[in-house]
Amino acid sequence: MTNETDSFVQEVDESLRQDRVLQFFKKYGLWFAGALAVIVIGVGGWQAWNTSQISAARAHAEDYAAAQELARAGNMDEAKVAFERLTSEGPRTYRVMAQLEHAAVLEAQGDLEGALAGFDRAAEQANDPIMRQTAQLRAAYIAAETQDLAALQTRLQPLIDSEGRLSYLARELLAIEAWEAGNLDLARETLENLTLAFDAPEAVRQRAQVALSVVGPAPTPTSADGANAPAPSEGETK
Repeated sequence: MTNETDSFVQEVDESLRQDRVLQFFKKYGLWFAGALAVIVIGVGGWQAWNTSQISAARAHAEDYAAAQELARAGNMDEAKVAFERLTSEGPRTYRVMAQLEHAAVLEAQGDLEGALAGFDRAAEQANDPIMRQTAQLRAAYIAAETQDLAALQTRLQPLIDSEGRLSYLARELLAIEAWEAGNLDLARETLENLTLAFDAPEAVRQRAQVALSVVGPAPTPTSADGANAPAPSEGETK
């Protein structure tokens, strides 16, 4: 009798649970169905968006490579048009890369003013620090031909302060331009710092040593009558 009672109780409990489940789904089933539909649509939409982004990036990569091939083949006018179009299309990285290439084409064609403006725009738009510094350095090389030493130094200072790999090329450029402008003190100081910069590329250090040997040491101080000033005695230095 006990077994029959237990079985009856279990059946009743199961029936009650089923009733509660049915009542629950009658009350909330539509909401759950809607929520599930939103989740499914959201996942499907994200996958579609991700696929479209990958396809778009692949297409822009192919367009960018095609424009580069035009430039390598010497078709500068066509390359310029292609890169100019790509500066306003696609992911930000490709737009900045296209801006750099477009400026390089302008530089190759002799449009230094346009190239300088293009490299400056690329530097402003770049999020990646290496890409930004590359644009700044390319602009500085043009500024070395078109602007005075003070303007060039203003451009180069952020690169020099960054202490990255490109900072050594910026220092080298500053030293050479200071030398050509007759500012031998600045040239000498910058070159000396380069020769002591053990993190600098070996080629840059070697060029700095050669340039420093040409610039020569700082002149020896002279007295009022034009003779070399004597070195201070031990007592005078205390």
